Amino acid sequence: MGRIAKRVPMDFDWPTGQTWEGYLMPDRLREPECDICGGDGLTPEARAIADTFYPHQIEWGNTAKANALAWHDKIGQAEVDHLLKEGRLRTWVPGENGERGTWESRPRTAADVNAEQRSGGTNGHDAINQWILVKFRCKRLGIPLSCESCKGNGCIEAYPGQSAEAEAWEPTEPPIGDGWQMWETTSEGSPSSPVFATAEELAEWCVDGATVFGCHRAGRDEWLRIITGEDFAHITIAPGVVVM
Repeated sequence: MGRIAKRVPMDFDWPTGQTWEGYLMPDRLREPECDICGGDGLTPEARAIADTFYPHQIEWGNTAKANALAWHDKIGQAEVDHLLKEGRLRTWVPGENGERGTWESRPRTAADVNAEQRSGGTNGHDAINQWILVKFRCKRLGIPLSCESCKGNGCIEAYPGQSAEAEAWEPTEPPIGDGWQMWETTSEGSPSSPVFATAEELAEWCVDGATVFGCHRAGRDEWLRIITGEDFAHITIAPGVVVM
């Protein structure tokens, strides 16, 4: 539900709604974007393949031209077979005699897959399929995939060891104390209430000051169970819809 109670010092004054600094990687550890590839980690040749997969990547305002050049619906049989090998393009097979159906990898033709792409249904290639196909096509054509300057990372160290430091960085929690405070966890995490001396006081505040899901609220006792962690609070927000 994106809410959690934390124990913090009574004088803890980090601004509500502002992500706690300990949850954010310091700017000094953020590697600058590679000037050669512009941050995508690709060679110019690989980018030409990747950026012409879908029509919308090519040209806005000239749909016919974009559709003609895009290759998401023009892949070959070897590419279809490779997607199947990677566990993609699976077919739904209904169960028999009341048994549950399953998704299975079954042979498919390029003509069938391409026609499916042109139909505009819900089975269009997603970004995973696109990346698999870009790598496959580059390999078959002998085109290097990764930018030589950044080795495909899309960024370059500003100083020796920066990448290792960033990899080793871990978030730190706010200081622990006697107070009770509600935090939101839908982002990296930030306080959403004042600090209270007791869990009961925080629960009272949450009745009008916080929601459990969307615009749905809870009573004091339900909030107290959430805050203290004594038990899961099962809160009905609509007929047949329960938030735990």
